Amino acid sequence: ILETQFKLVLPPKMREVFGYHIKSISDHAHKELSAEEVRDIFMRDFVNLQDKLSVISANYQENGDVVKGIVKIAYNGVEQTVEAEGNGRLDCISNAIKKAVDKEYVLESYIQHALEERSTAKAASYVSLVLDGKTFWGTGIHTDIMVSSIRALVSAVNRMLR
Repeated sequence: ILETQFKLVLPPKMREVFGYHIKSISDHAHKELSAEEVRDIFMRDFVNLQDKLSVISANYQENGDVVKGIVKIAYNGVEQTVEAEGNGRLDCISNAIKKAVDKEYVLESYIQHALEERSTAKAASYVSLVLDGKTFWGTGIHTDIMVSSIRALVSAVNRMLR
């Protein structure tokens, strides 16, 4: 439904997780969900989540293969500035978030695609994290691929923190 009607191409493992999530909601409500309800649940529970954690800003400096960043993060209502580095911008942000939330998760997968075939199209990014053998998925949607990627990461972290 998400792919055919809304152009959201979830990675196979995320599709499985979301399928169980929808089945649970459908079973609890004792009804079949409409396509719009499925989309709304996906948007509510997986996309651009910023409840416990959000990235306010990030400034990067690239030096060869290393990206150093100063990242402003809000975590549980408290803003903090965290310095981190990584092998790219997303890895740098991820390492800053790990410091802020004091969790050593593994960024397992990252996938993205355009939602339309135009230069102004929004990108959908999907990120999975693993902590203590459990996988957490998040999605980010934005016109800027980097912002979309960060939002996906933050969404996955917020699902992990729940």
